[in-house]
Amino acid sequence: MPDYPSFDCAHVQFGRKIASLRNREFPKKVKELIKAAVKTEQTVSSFLTKLQSLIGEYMHNTDKILNTKILISNLDTTRYFLQELEAALQHLPDMLISSNQDLNIIKLHYRDVSVTLQRCNSTELPWKVIASDLPNFPIFEGFEKNVTNLSVAKTKFKWQVEVLRKAWEELEEIDENCWVIDPLKPNKSHMYRRIHLSQSLSVTITIDDPLNSIALPVIKFSGSDNEVKRQMDDVSNNIHKWDHDCSILENLKMLLNMYEFPEQESMEEKKDIINNRECGICFSDELPDKICNNEKCMKHFHSACLSKWLQTNTGNQVVFGHIYGTCPYCKEKISCSIEL
Repeated sequence: MPDYPSFDCAHVQFGRKIASLRNREFPKKVKELIKAAVKTEQTVSSFLTKLQSLIGEYMHNTDKILNTKILISNLDTTRYFLQELEAALQHLPDMLISSNQDLNIIKLHYRDVSVTLQRCNSTELPWKVIASDLPNFPIFEGFEKNVTNLSVAKTKFKWQVEVLRKAWEELEEIDENCWVIDPLKPNKSHMYRRIHLSQSLSVTITIDDPLNSIALPVIKFSGSDNEVKRQMDDVSNNIHKWDHDCSILENLKMLLNMYEFPEQESMEEKKDIINNRECGICFSDELPDKICNNEKCMKHFHSACLSKWLQTNTGNQVVFGHIYGTCPYCKEKISCSIEL
């Protein structure tokens, strides 16, 4: 107001919140208020009261427009989702679909395997995986990044299950014929099995190539140094005999020079044995992988725990990444890979 208190040449500037409400009609209404103020010689207080009423009216109208747009947008989104869901139900009908009441969580079920998807606001990737029974493999990493609709999700999910089916069958055969001490209750995401061979030895096999499930798996022995070395020698001598036409179980028998694996115990007995194998250093529930060579001792240790304990004695030698010392309980010679 250059000629205060007169409204001649007066103009009004608005902040961001009010400016966002402006449309073609709003500036005209403000100019009309100023002209009326000039003619009637209104006070500033009276003008501001009327301006406040005008702003309130337009804010109300703007909210109604925004709410209407949001409602229309939500209806369009719901309509599109229902069309997508209908298409997904018709696509691969042998796969079951379930959802929550809000229809924003969808669960796909196929061959006792499930994956759970959550609807999100992204237009490019409207679905994200929030839970899955499937194991993590590099070839499956693109699944979550390319779920453009439910039909695509079903196709990719079915492909993964079919790819893994042979590997799961191999592992199930091991479960049925071996004494598996880890995991105690295998599920579809567990692609490894730790098999009890004796009181001083176990072997862990891990399938790391789902596209070739009967290929040589990753093999790791756990136990006393003497027993581990003996079995590693057997594997080295027999590795060239691995037969891709035989199951992993049959090949393991050949590698380890075994006709049969030790019989399984009951679940309670298995738990008791596992509890008796606690680490002699940290005493945690996690299964140890080292055992003292002394048959009268046979204490179990985690390699990491044993390595740290052996490193406390500056007189212990380190050779080619292994540290050599004595058992904390019986002083029998013992070694393990060094954990820095």
